[in-house]
Amino acid sequence: MSEDSIDLSDTVVENPSSKDESSMDRPSAQSYIFLSDSVGSLTPTARCILDELKDWHKRVEKHGSKEKHASYLMTVDKLPEALGKYTNLGAQGRSENSIYHALRQILDIDHRGQNRAAYAYPYLIRTGSKISSKIALVAPQNENKTDTQPYRQACFRFSQELIKVLLENRGKKGRNWDDENPGSLLLQKNKEGNTWLYPKLGSLEAEISSLVRKGFGNLPYIPMPDFLQDFTVFAREQNLAVSILADYHIVIDELNILPDGSFRRLPEVVNQILAHMNGLEHFTKDQLTKLAKDAKYESFLATFSDYISKPKFPSLESKMNPEEEVKKFLSIIENFPYPTEKGNKSLSVKETIELSVKILKRLSEEKGSVLTRKDDNIYGTVKNAVISRIPEHTKNHNTLLRIDFEEEVAKAGITSEEKTNEYIKRLKDDVFSDHSYYEEKLPDGRSVYYVVDHGYMAAVIHKLAFEGRTNPEYKKQLGYAKIINHKLSNPKHPELNNKLKPELIAKLNADVKNMEVEELEKERSNEIRSRFNVVPGILTFVVSTLIFITGAYYLRSAMPIFFGVPFSVVLGFMAAIYFREKSTEEIREDIKNSGKFSGVGDWGKPTYSSSASASYEDEAETNKKEEKLSHIYKAADNFVFPKRFNKITDKVLDPKSLRSRIYENLDNIKRNNMTLGKEKDDDKVASTVEYAVLQSVSTILIPDDVAIRDLPNTILINRNDMKSALFRGQLADHYREEMNKKKFDKKLVKYYTYLINTVEMEYYKYLPKKRV
Repeated sequence: MSEDSIDLSDTVVENPSSKDESSMDRPSAQSYIFLSDSVGSLTPTARCILDELKDWHKRVEKHGSKEKHASYLMTVDKLPEALGKYTNLGAQGRSENSIYHALRQILDIDHRGQNRAAYAYPYLIRTGSKISSKIALVAPQNENKTDTQPYRQACFRFSQELIKVLLENRGKKGRNWDDENPGSLLLQKNKEGNTWLYPKLGSLEAEISSLVRKGFGNLPYIPMPDFLQDFTVFAREQNLAVSILADYHIVIDELNILPDGSFRRLPEVVNQILAHMNGLEHFTKDQLTKLAKDAKYESFLATFSDYISKPKFPSLESKMNPEEEVKKFLSIIENFPYPTEKGNKSLSVKETIELSVKILKRLSEEKGSVLTRKDDNIYGTVKNAVISRIPEHTKNHNTLLRIDFEEEVAKAGITSEEKTNEYIKRLKDDVFSDHSYYEEKLPDGRSVYYVVDHGYMAAVIHKLAFEGRTNPEYKKQLGYAKIINHKLSNPKHPELNNKLKPELIAKLNADVKNMEVEELEKERSNEIRSRFNVVPGILTFVVSTLIFITGAYYLRSAMPIFFGVPFSVVLGFMAAIYFREKSTEEIREDIKNSGKFSGVGDWGKPTYSSSASASYEDEAETNKKEEKLSHIYKAADNFVFPKRFNKITDKVLDPKSLRSRIYENLDNIKRNNMTLGKEKDDDKVASTVEYAVLQSVSTILIPDDVAIRDLPNTILINRNDMKSALFRGQLADHYREEMNKKKFDKKLVKYYTYLINTVEMEYYKYLPKKRV
């Protein structure tokens, strides 16, 4: 019997109707065995077995081992050889039949072990790729009585590992059920040669009994109730089996589910229901209808015949949901009026059917747990896939992994909204318990998360810093990664960079600093170029100087050179300024000033006359510009500061997130304003909207001595929100929560304290006096 493909159902379990089988349902009567007072009543074979067991114990004790171990015990398969040395036993006394009856006698099987002189308990062994059993025997030692518990525990301890293997393999591969006639497993011939229903043959106890039976070799099977009891208790403790009745257990199988959520293989409990339904149908058709015909129960016969004639379970889906069919069938047979006259046949039929019905009802109740296990199985698959992907992605790519938890759960085929929400929450909790993340809000209100295995954090920041110079997505991720790293560093997380060597971490950090310096120098260079264009300046200087030198030559005087060189320097400087490289923002300003958005000048700012006596036309023009800005702000307000939000911070922006939100909702904003809708250049529209919003919000500037590098130093809040006491209270509470999380970081405490004080006490300073 291979441990990889073990099937315990291939051997027939002894007929449960026999008196030996009934003892299988009873626990051990006592834990002691006694020296027999009536040795004379034992058969010669039984006396020789007891003598051999005593000698065996003495030999073990002589070796100096006091440990109780299964391998030290005499086993049943060794009896024929051991009895060969007893010359007083003839061939008949050493025969299998004599040994079997001797065992029954010393184990006191017929009297339920009340006066037993020996104890038997099986244990499992592995022989190559197969698992088999041996039956250990214990006899009374030197004292009058011997406690069997240490031997029982030693044998079971020896078997535990293999028992777990058996149950796990059974749970993975299932039982070899007959698809056409699953109830055949429960139907066997009785002593009279008639087919009878034995409902307990479907139990785990019956399966394991077939394996224990093999330990007796060619001897008839003697039930081992102590082992079955220990076996089922262990199976329940390991969550590998579930109790249907006290003496009927079934394996908790590993559900085999397709990607769409359907079952590739029927679960164990469903197969059990179908088998008991099928077996009970056959039995009632043979036995119950006979009783009904003899008693002339015509109405029952008609109802039963009508039920039997109809096809059942035509599809896999109907097999998965057999509860209604079970109810119909049981409602017919449970109301059967058994004959009142005494008769062993009708009583046996009634008891058998009642036991089968009892098991069927319990199996139907247990079927509900399969759906729970199915959901847990699906969730486990999703969880393992997501969690295993994070360290793999971080290690191989050194970037943040973007995860949309709603999408991940939706892929699993969960249709219940309640279950979907539950799994999304559980998945977030499981992922965030082991990994670090940054939450990014989407325009539709949902969130996606950038997750990282912080054991590789330094490598991630290094890769993103390098790639971010040319890739906008990586540049965005770099900002998120720095925020994550800052949170993990204050105070330092014990697992931060723990998967990188210290010398590598130092090198990566140094490289990142060098790249940041290079980037800063590049920005400064660009800034200089935006202020001065050196090439036109030099050319102008050279041309102007040549002109003055030429003039000096023709005039034969040094005066043109004396005055011309300073003039050329000034002229070159002015040319460098005039022909400077314009920044993107300045280009947008020029576009706006070109008249495309009349009334919005200097990057969309309204122009005011410096004259004290502004004309009526100037005032009208100013009002017109303000009105245009007001319309633009109203078009953008609901998208930039959404009324529906998940967190209070969704309504708090900084310049960067403001621009991002404008671009994300640009099409919607343009649809809400005709003037903007006509403009095809999105950059122009975005810049104008940005200015309009900036004129209409409360802008909190964080002082330099309070500002923190990775947190916004400019906070933008909608003016109406700033006026609301409820909003200010919620925002202040949020800042307090963040401050408490980092209460050991003095800089962060100072930062959040400033914000809390501003929002709660000095908010009035940030309410715009001018109404847009």
